[in-house]
Amino acid sequence: MSLRKDFIERAAEQFAAAIASILKARKEKRYGDARNHIRDTALTVLGMEYGALILADAESTSRLLGTASRARMLAKLVREDGELMREQGDPLTADSRFLLSLELYLEAISLGLNPDTEDATAIAELRTLTDTSALSERHQRMLSQA
Repeated sequence: MSLRKDFIERAAEQFAAAIASILKARKEKRYGDARNHIRDTALTVLGMEYGALILADAESTSRLLGTASRARMLAKLVREDGELMREQGDPLTADSRFLLSLELYLEAISLGLNPDTEDATAIAELRTLTDTSALSERHQRMLSQA
């Protein structure tokens, strides 16, 4: 049990450091570095290629990831990718990333995530950034309950 807890804590620390690196690179307008951090984080923390993780729908991807915390991590990475796309003048890709991020947060909740303040804020912000009518009926129901 101790090894599992250590592994989980180490992954959380690694993820927090990666998010800080992504934010720093974005702030400094080093967009290529930020995208590389996103890809590297997906591979090292989630164990899968970022491009593969965003190809499928949120429900399938969340099932593949297997836990609420991993789905939440991907939701955060996808949101950061959306912010990058928006800052680089690609609003269509940004919108699709924001929608996927919102769906991933909802899937994380369905997997047992008890949203903290940061999660609740992210979900509220994503609701304002997306056309929630584009959500599946299932996700619209989940959003109304969140």
